[in-house]
Amino acid sequence: MTSVDTDVLVVGSGPSGSATALRLASLGHRVTLVEKRATPRHKACGDVLTPRAVAELARLGVDPLDSGSLDAGPLDPGGRPRAGHRIEGVRLIATGREVTEPWPEHPDLPDHAVALRRDVLDESLRARAREAGVVVLMGHEATAPLAERGFVRGAIMSTLDGEREIRARFVVVADGANSRFGRALGTTRAHDWPYGIATRSYWTSPRSSDHWLETWLAIPDANGTPIAGYGWVAPLGDGTVNIGVGVLSSYRDIRGVHALKLLDAFARQVADRWEIDPGEMLKPPTRFRVPLGGSVGPTMGPTFLVVGDAAGAANPFNGDGVDAALMTGRLAADVLDEALTSGNSTSLQRYPTLLADSVGQYHKVGRLTARFVGRPGVVRPVLRIAMRSDRAMGSVLRIATRQLRDDGAGSAERAYALVAALSKLAPNW
Repeated sequence: MTSVDTDVLVVGSGPSGSATALRLASLGHRVTLVEKRATPRHKACGDVLTPRAVAELARLGVDPLDSGSLDAGPLDPGGRPRAGHRIEGVRLIATGREVTEPWPEHPDLPDHAVALRRDVLDESLRARAREAGVVVLMGHEATAPLAERGFVRGAIMSTLDGEREIRARFVVVADGANSRFGRALGTTRAHDWPYGIATRSYWTSPRSSDHWLETWLAIPDANGTPIAGYGWVAPLGDGTVNIGVGVLSSYRDIRGVHALKLLDAFARQVADRWEIDPGEMLKPPTRFRVPLGGSVGPTMGPTFLVVGDAAGAANPFNGDGVDAALMTGRLAADVLDEALTSGNSTSLQRYPTLLADSVGQYHKVGRLTARFVGRPGVVRPVLRIAMRSDRAMGSVLRIATRQLRDDGAGSAERAYALVAALSKLAPNW
C-alpha cells in the first residue's frame, strides 16, 4: 500500500472541495484533493451561478463570463463555449401572472448571475487548484478514514491500481449530499428537517440566448394541486436550456409525487414557450435528494471539517447549493489556515460559529418557511396576492437569494427581520 503525506486532505472535488483546496494552496499549504471519478463528470445541477456565487468565484480569481478565466477546455466533441451566459434576473410565473425582476441591487454583489455548465465549472476549479500547487488525484475514492488515537489523520483510498493511504494533519469532507465519508465520521442528517428533491435535464431550444432565468412557482401535480416546489428553465447560451423541477419534503403529499413524471409534465407545459420538443431530452434526467438549511452535522471534529452539500448547506428557500459550497469552502480554508499557521488545532472550533454567524438564522427562517409552503391551501392565496405586486415579488427574490442588505432599509429587509424575530420563538427545525 503506497502512502502520501499532506497538510490537508480534501475528499471530493466539487465546488466546495476545490474552493477549499485552492484557497489553502494559495496560502502556502500542502493540499491533496481527491475525486472518486477517474474522468470529469457531467452533472446537470448547479448550472446557474447566483450573484452571490459569482462574487465567491471572484474571490478565487475566476470570472465565469470570461473564457480566459476558465481554465477548462470544452468537455465534449461539440466544442461548446467555455464562457458562461449572463443572466439578468428572474421571470417569475404563477397564478396566471408573470413578473420580471432583475437581480436585487446589493453593494457587495454583482448585478447579474451566470449560467455555466457544472462540469465546466468543476473542471475549471480543479485546473485552478492544480496551478496553485494542489495535488489533484482523480479516480481516488476515500473508502475509510485513517484514525490514530481517536483523531482522523487521513483516509484509505481505493484506486484502479489498488489501495493507498493519504495521511494528513486535517481532513475536509466535501463529497456532496448523502456523504459516505462524512457518515463514516459520524455526520447525520436531521430527518425532521426539510430536504429537497430535484430532477432536471437538457433540451435544445432556439431561445437559449435568453438572459432571464424563468421560475414557475407552485407548479401543479397530476391532480392539478399546486405543490410545495417550483419549476425552472435556465437558458445556457449554447443552444440548450436546463429544465427542472424541485419539490420540498414538507409538501403534505410528497409520497405521491413522481419526480420524473412531474418533470415530463412541466417540460410539456413550457414546450411552446421555449420551442422545445418535450420528448427529446438531450440526456437522461438526473434526480437528487438535497439536504437543506444546515441539516447535517456535526460540521467539525478535532481534525476535520465538513463543507458544501456534505454539510447540508444548500439554501432552504430555493435549493441552490453552489454559493453555499463556495462560501463554506472559504470559511473552512480560513480556519484551517489559522490552525496550520499557529499549530493549534482548536482553531477548528471556530468553524461552526462562523457558519452560524453567516447563515444560521437565515437557514432557520428558510426551514420554517419550507414547512409553511408545504400546505397547498396556504400557498395558492398567498401567491395570488403577492403576484399582483412587482415590489412584493422583488422582496421575495431578495430574500430567497440571500441578497438582503445590511442597512435593513428595504421592505424585504424589514419583512425578513420580523420573521427572523418570530423564528427565535420556534423550535430549531
